[in-house]
Amino acid sequence: MQSMSNEQLCLRAQKGDDAARDLLLENNLGFIRKTANELYQSMTLAETELAIDRDDLEQEGCIDLLNAIESFDANGGSKFLTYAAPSIRNAMMI
Repeated sequence: MQSMSNEQLCLRAQKGDDAARDLLLENNLGFIRKTANELYQSMTLAETELAIDRDDLEQEGCIDLLNAIESFDANGGSKFLTYAAPSIRNAMMI
């Protein structure tokens, strides 16, 4: 299952395969971390009193990626991460 695409994993996860869901999250954790880091730095959250850290942003991104599994349509022709990325980024925004 390790060599399956995001789209294949997503289809399996939509059918209730928890291992596929977990692997999909694991495969995209680098993107989530990179996005969280970029937003954290661009919003200068380290210098504010909001008590939001990078881990909070990553957690929001992970939750949103998992939520995107349900609504992704593999027949739409787009890649899963292309579909999920705007929503993941928006979930991290304050």
